[in-house]
Amino acid sequence: MCVNDRPSPETAPAAEAGRLVRAARSGDREAFGRLVESHQRAVTRLAYRLLGDPDDADGAAQDTFIKAWATLGEFRHECPFGAWLARIAVNQCRDRLKRKKVVVAEGRLRTRMDGRGVSPLEMAVDSSPGPEARAIGREIGRKIAELIRVLPGMQREVFALRYYDDRSLAEIAALCRVSVGTVKTHLFRATQRIGRSMEALYGHRLPIP
Repeated sequence: MCVNDRPSPETAPAAEAGRLVRAARSGDREAFGRLVESHQRAVTRLAYRLLGDPDDADGAAQDTFIKAWATLGEFRHECPFGAWLARIAVNQCRDRLKRKKVVVAEGRLRTRMDGRGVSPLEMAVDSSPGPEARAIGREIGRKIAELIRVLPGMQREVFALRYYDDRSLAEIAALCRVSVGTVKTHLFRATQRIGRSMEALYGHRLPIP
């Protein structure tokens, strides 16, 4: 099962990507290089959202493409190439988290409100530009990062994919190779855990759905 590839200006059209994959599978390194160029930014961005460190993200992205080159024969064309890469990237990030205990760092947590993306941080503090509001925002941001660090592995991963990468529940399930119900369970537990901690600290929960 594969998630849908997300079109972007950087991603080669499906037909061209298919041609490049076929050429790369025949040993054409230049064709594979073009695939790397098309997807490198998206893969690195996903890795950063899972690892929270730019150097680790760059390393995970590099490992992703090395793994992709080595296992290109396993790729099936019914699955979008970008989705196949995303799955490899998630697995590479998991390995790094296990080895180094790297945790998700502070970032912009997304939710939906009135049809636009609004972070819980923006919703929790005064939107005025005064120094006091900015100081409160930084404090809450640091606390959120600390709470994410102590989430169990699957909860942290699901939470990051949902609120950092804005993935749907079905996409997360496909990437993590679990059921949508399992994703919902881990996401609920993560948001409840963070919500309770924030309520204890600030007297109210962040409005994370």
